[in-house]
Amino acid sequence: MDFMVQKGRDVVPIEVKAESNLQAKSLKAYHEKYAPAYAVRASMSDYRVDDWLTNLPLYTICTL
Repeated sequence: MDFMVQKGRDVVPIEVKAESNLQAKSLKAYHEKYAPAYAVRASMSDYRVDDWLTNLPLYTICTL
């Protein structure tokens, strides 16, 4: 996990991946322990929402 931001009363963990390997082990461990309402991974991959994780393309990270 690289960053934590606050959105209202929630804390949002953010993982940034600048490579094709998208495993976010620390983000997954944080999710399992604290069950945050939101979790974000910024990567070279396209936008998608999985079960508990939202993937944002790197070029959209400024929209957070």
